Amino acid sequence: MKRLEFFSRKRSIQNILKIFGLSLVVMLASCEDDDNNSDVIDKGDFTNGVFVLNQGQYGAANASVSFIGEDTIMGDLFTERNNTAVLGDVLQDMVSVGNLSFLVLNASNSLMVVDNTNFEYVYEIENGIDNPRYAVVYDGLVYVSQWGNDGQIVVIDPQQLAVINTIDVSAGPEGMAVINDELWVANCGGYGANDIVSVIDFSDYSVKETIKVHDCPQDVVEDVNGDAWVLSAGYNEYDWETWALISSTPGALHRIDAGSYQVEETFEADESVYGKPTRMAMAADGESIYFGGGYGFSGIWEVAVEATELPTTKFADVAVNGMSVDPATGNLYVGIAPSYTDAGSVDVYDVNGEIVDTYSENIGIGPCNFIFVND
Repeated sequence: MKRLEFFSRKRSIQNILKIFGLSLVVMLASCEDDDNNSDVIDKGDFTNGVFVLNQGQYGAANASVSFIGEDTIMGDLFTERNNTAVLGDVLQDMVSVGNLSFLVLNASNSLMVVDNTNFEYVYEIENGIDNPRYAVVYDGLVYVSQWGNDGQIVVIDPQQLAVINTIDVSAGPEGMAVINDELWVANCGGYGANDIVSVIDFSDYSVKETIKVHDCPQDVVEDVNGDAWVLSAGYNEYDWETWALISSTPGALHRIDAGSYQVEETFEADESVYGKPTRMAMAADGESIYFGGGYGFSGIWEVAVEATELPTTKFADVAVNGMSVDPATGNLYVGIAPSYTDAGSVDVYDVNGEIVDTYSENIGIGPCNFIFVND
């Protein structure tokens, strides 16, 4: 399969800066038109809707991006906008700075950069990228968790389109969140087990705190009270020859005081009820958390941040490959992957757990993440 051979493999920095300059002109022109709308960015072809990130099948380089708009569903945007180019292998995440979006390609060991007004190729960042997982943006820089080099956060300058710093954390950094102007990192252990959440000081990139939780923390979110919540999946150890189960530890939800870094509450997740949950999303009002996605185990549960125990009634009875909350509507978008060779689908639930939409047309293999674009 072609993978960008027809592009000039690395655009010159001058051309890249021209793209940034054009974006800046658009932004400045918007500011001149409306002094109260200083953050206006040209959204181009994508004004209202949601980008669906489709992982694709590992090793097949068939990751894709769909866009669910008000009147249409666009499929495989990168291929369609770039003369049949292949996006890459195992798409995990996407973040944006200005008119540039950075797509995290785990098995391709790269970040694909596109102009997010039209999804045209800009650049591919490969140097310094090793098994990347997820990304966040803080103060104009992109922070990417990666399992390579024993666990790192790499810092990317969107103007240079290059890694400018690295932060050593712990094995298998996974989901991240910016809380109290600090970077919280769930270190899942990669191909093994880990039980550490790292808190990074942005001022000097030091790890200022390590917090012990249950095995294999997957993600971090912040609630309406400013507390941090960490979802741990737990860990099963198997005999590699017989696949007999040797030991098992339970998953859990942890509520952590973001000021003192103390674990205030731990809700252990009974595996017979919840499986080993790997997916979590905060409700739009910050007052409850959705979790589930336990390696094919069916179920999403919603727990209030003031709860004293986990619920036993399912919010939705579906096997989750990924989920995110639309901040504008509060609806929960759920990616469903019947297999990693066949196209998936997207279910949308309202806050009461009722399905309000289902999308299957032009959805790729393994929908796993959602990026919302709202006016």
